[in-house]
Amino acid sequence: MNKLKYLLYKDFLLLIRDVAGLLLMFLMPVILVVLMTLLQDSTLNVVKDTHVPLLLVNNDKGELGKIIEEEITRTGIFDVTGLVKGRKPGLEELEKEVASSHYMMGIYIPENTTESIRANVAEYVLAAFSGEEEMPPIKKVDLTVFIDPTTKTSFFTAVTSTLQEKAQKVQFEFILSQMTEQVNNMSPIPFNTKGFTGDQVNIEIRNARLEGKDIVPNSVQHNVPAWSLFAIFFIVVSLAGSIIREREGGSFSRLLTMPCSYTEYLLSKALVFTLVALIQFAIMLLMGMYVLPYFGLESLNPGTSFPALFILALSCAFAAIGYGIAIGNLARTDQQSSVFGAISVVIMAAVGGVWVPSFLMSDVMKNISLLSPMHWGLSGFYDIFLRDAGVVAILPESAALFGFGAVCFALAVGYNHKYRIDI
Repeated sequence: MNKLKYLLYKDFLLLIRDVAGLLLMFLMPVILVVLMTLLQDSTLNVVKDTHVPLLLVNNDKGELGKIIEEEITRTGIFDVTGLVKGRKPGLEELEKEVASSHYMMGIYIPENTTESIRANVAEYVLAAFSGEEEMPPIKKVDLTVFIDPTTKTSFFTAVTSTLQEKAQKVQFEFILSQMTEQVNNMSPIPFNTKGFTGDQVNIEIRNARLEGKDIVPNSVQHNVPAWSLFAIFFIVVSLAGSIIREREGGSFSRLLTMPCSYTEYLLSKALVFTLVALIQFAIMLLMGMYVLPYFGLESLNPGTSFPALFILALSCAFAAIGYGIAIGNLARTDQQSSVFGAISVVIMAAVGGVWVPSFLMSDVMKNISLLSPMHWGLSGFYDIFLRDAGVVAILPESAALFGFGAVCFALAVGYNHKYRIDI
């Protein structure tokens, strides 16, 4: 136990004396997470939500105009505007605004639209109860919708269907009201339909998700875990360099004269850098929760399972440290370890979805990204931050990361043993 204590003290001193390494491990990821989150915020929000600029001119004072305006605003899809240059535009001006691509869509509801529908219904119901063979002609009420030519057909078809649905709802209510009035005029028994509505079927909309399938995070939910992983794995540069510098400087040979095994020597470094990795992750997590909102970004919701968060962060640290120890043993010079370590981490980050989220990749690249340990960690963090997952949900990713780190650690010990025997 004393041997490990002194080894830990030695590695701690080496760590705090490496000022450049500390800046690389702590300052770089902080700057990256702020910059990349700000840069990707608008892009990822476009992927998540479509906000369509819509010019709505409602000249109707009745129920139909009010219902349409409320429904369009309630969807949250549209950026609704009712004025142009501070005044309500006419039909021709509305068309010009949409044609000039100032708005993707324009809706014009003329005056007395509701009253016109009410009059049509009253005349029709009266004719029906009078026993007339021919119904009076329906006077059409026109709602005009202007569409930017670049808009997809499926989109404006959905919008016009919604408008027709709301118009039919108003007509249904008017018909029911008029029929009630006519029945009450003929029947001695009062007939009441007050409170009856056509909205008896509720359509519940849910996001259908399969386990393991892509989910779409916002910029904060993506960049905080992504650059936390990048920072944790970038530890390999300092860790591998530390191992090689001790070997080249002769201190490693002196350590071998102590009654300690090579496994204990590596374990000491692993424990020190595990602490560094967990501190890195805690800083990035706190930044996402409390600092990024000051830049106008959303606050990170860390979920409700702290054990899941800790286990996943620990498994990411173990994978990164195992990889760094392997590089420190396989590389023969500090320059080799620095170049290979940095380049390999950058490649794993690019492939694993740190720079470009995997849900934006092609199918081929999505399959390739499954090979990156950073993808495993990022997938687990998505589960926690987006699905509020617990320990059970992140066990596959954590197991894969622990397995990767264990293989790298075993490779380092085995290679060093072979190397020393050959010497």
